[in-house]
Amino acid sequence: MRILLKLLLISGVTFFCYHYSYCQENTSIEGVYEIDEINIKFESSYAFEESAIINLLSSKTGDVFDMNTYLLDVERIKKFYFDNGFFNARIDTNLQVIREDKEVIENFIVKENERFSYYNIEYKGLDSIDAPVKSLIFNNKRALIVKGKYYSKDTVNLELLRIMEILFNNGYATATSGFPEILKYETNKENLLNKVDVIINFDPKRKYDFGKTLIKFTNYKYNVTEEDIRRELTYKENQVYDKSKIIESELKLSKFSILENPRINIDTINSVTGKVDLIINAVVGKKYDITPEVFGYYFQNYFYVGTGLSFSDRNFLGGGRVLTTSARVYFNSLENNRFDIVNSVYQPFLFGNRFITGNWNIGYEYVLEKSINIGRLKNSFGVTYELPKHTYINSLQARWDLENSRIVVDSDIPIEGSELVIGKFDYNEFISKLGLTAIHNSVNSIIFPSGGNYQSYEFEESGLLSGIIRRIFNTSTFSYFKFTNLSSAYINTSNREVNVPSALAFKFLAGIIIEYGQNTFTFLGQEYSEDRVPRDTRYFGGGSSSIRGWGAKQLGIVPNKELGGNFTFENTVEYRFKPFMTAENLYLRDLGFATFIDYGNVWSEIGKFKLNEIALASGAGIRYYTIIGAIRFDVGFKIYDPQPGPVGGSNWIFGKGSNFSDKYNFQFGIGNTF
Repeated sequence: MRILLKLLLISGVTFFCYHYSYCQENTSIEGVYEIDEINIKFESSYAFEESAIINLLSSKTGDVFDMNTYLLDVERIKKFYFDNGFFNARIDTNLQVIREDKEVIENFIVKENERFSYYNIEYKGLDSIDAPVKSLIFNNKRALIVKGKYYSKDTVNLELLRIMEILFNNGYATATSGFPEILKYETNKENLLNKVDVIINFDPKRKYDFGKTLIKFTNYKYNVTEEDIRRELTYKENQVYDKSKIIESELKLSKFSILENPRINIDTINSVTGKVDLIINAVVGKKYDITPEVFGYYFQNYFYVGTGLSFSDRNFLGGGRVLTTSARVYFNSLENNRFDIVNSVYQPFLFGNRFITGNWNIGYEYVLEKSINIGRLKNSFGVTYELPKHTYINSLQARWDLENSRIVVDSDIPIEGSELVIGKFDYNEFISKLGLTAIHNSVNSIIFPSGGNYQSYEFEESGLLSGIIRRIFNTSTFSYFKFTNLSSAYINTSNREVNVPSALAFKFLAGIIIEYGQNTFTFLGQEYSEDRVPRDTRYFGGGSSSIRGWGAKQLGIVPNKELGGNFTFENTVEYRFKPFMTAENLYLRDLGFATFIDYGNVWSEIGKFKLNEIALASGAGIRYYTIIGAIRFDVGFKIYDPQPGPVGGSNWIFGKGSNFSDKYNFQFGIGNTF
C-alpha cells in the first residue's frame, strides 16, 4: 500500500507529526534563564554532523531561553530530516534546568531510523512533446533523481526545474508544472521497504516560435542605434522559442556598457499564430564615467594592494566601443612598488561577429625594486573568440604584445667568486610576444566552486619579430617558446545540491620555457647567450597562490629565486568548507575555512628536474567570501624543504636540527587560490 505525502516542495511547508517527550524534572521555568549548552545526541548511526543540526536551530548558546522557540526548534529538526528522506525520524528532548545559575541545557535526541530512497519516478503530461525534447528530459545521465538514490526535497525541486528549463528552451514558453507528489510505501515486501515514488505533473501546452522584438529607448542619445542592440541578439524571428537564447542575449547586451541593466521581456504571446513577441526597454545611461579604484593584484607571485583612478567613455566613436584610461599605484613593500598608466579600447562585434571581441592596450609601466628600476612602454592587441558551450574548448584568446624596456641597475653588483663588482649601468630590451590560449571552463561558481573543471593551454612565442628589431636598432631581444597548462577540478563533498557548504578542490600547473635562435645579450663589450628569458615570463615558486609554505619568490632550484626558472609544476589539494551557512547572523554565513596540501617546485630547466627536489607544504586558512571573491589568510608549513640551507637546518619540518621558525609562512590573498 502507498501513502500520499503531500509535500509542498516549492512554496509550502508541511511537518510530519511525531510524538516527542520532555523530561518532567524541573521543567517549570519562571524568570529569565540563559542557554548554557545545546547538545545533539544520536541514537545509533547518524547521517549528519552535530554542527549541521545546531546550525538549523533558532536558539543559540548564550541566548535567553524561550520555550516556544525551543519547541519550534524541534520542528525545524524534524523538517530537516523529513526533507532528506528520514520520514520516520524521531526527535526527543531533554531540558535540564540549573536554577542556582539561572541556566538551561537543551538536549535534542535524534533517532534517524531508515532513510527512504526513490523507487518509481513518473513524469505525467509529456506525451505530446517532440521526441528530441523527450530524449533530453529522460536522459539518465542528466537526471538528478534516480532509482535507488536517497530522497531529498532539494533534489526533487532541482529535477523539476531541470525539466522546466528544457521545456522553456525548446519552444514550450507557457509550460507549467504541479507540485511533486511523494508516495511512501507501507508494506512488508522487502523490495519496497523504505521506498518512495515520485510523480510530477506537467502541462507543456503548445510549442512557440520567436516573434518580433520591439526596442523602446529611454533617454535616446549618444548615437546608440537599434542596430547596435539587434546585432547582439542570439535569436532570430521565426526560430523555435528558447529562453536560454534570451538570457544569452541579455548577457551580450550587458557588455554594451552604456545601456543600464538591459532586459528582454515577453510582450505578447499569441496562441493562434504560435509566436512570442518580445520587448527591450533600452535605457541609455552615462557616456562618461570617472571611477576611483582599490584593488589587490598578483605580479610574479607577489601580492600587491593598490589604488587608482580610471576614466571611461562607454560609447567611444559609437558601436558599443569602450575607451578606458587608468592610472594605478601598486604597493607590496618599501622596496617593491609599481605604477602604470594605460589606455585601453574594447571592441565588441569584431569582424561583424558577435562572438569575437577585441582589445587594444597601450601604456607605460614603472617598476621600482631593490637595486633595479624598470621603465616599460607596452602595447598589446588581443582577440577573444567565444565558442559554443557544448564544445570542449569554450574560448580562444590570441594576443600580440610589444614591450620596450629601459632597465637601470642603480647599485653595484658583486661578481660571484671575485672581489670585483659591476658598477651601475642601464640597457634597453625589446620584446615581441605572440600568444594563444585555449580555455575549457565548466566550473559552476566563481565564488565557491563545487563542481566542474577548468583547463587552460597557453602557448607563447617570442622571436619572430624580435630578430628584425635586433638588427635594425641594435637592442637586446629574446627568442623562446613557452607552454603552460593550468587545470583545476571541484567535487561537492556535502549531501546538498544547492548552497553547498563544502568542496574538495584540485589544481595542477605545469610549464616549460625553451630558448632557441640567437638568444644573445651584449654587456660591457662581452656577448652572453645563456639563460636569456625576460623575468616577467619566467616561473616563480612560493606565495599565496603557489606553494604556501614559502613566501613569494622564496622557492626554486635555481641560481637566483628572484629571477625564477624555466620549468615548473605544482599540485594542490584543498578542502574548503563553510560551516555557518544556515546561521541567523548574515555576516557569519560567509565565513569559511580551508585545509590544503601543496607540492611542486621551479627548476632552471626541465633537464634538472629531480623527484627529491619536490617541495611539500601543508596548512590551513580562514576565508571570508564577498562579492569580489574570498578574502583569505593562510598559514603554510614546510613539510619537506629540498633546500633548507643553514637557517632551515633540516629537510623535514621535524627532522634533526630543524629550525621551526623557518618552517612556516603566513599568506594573504583576495580570491580563491584557484
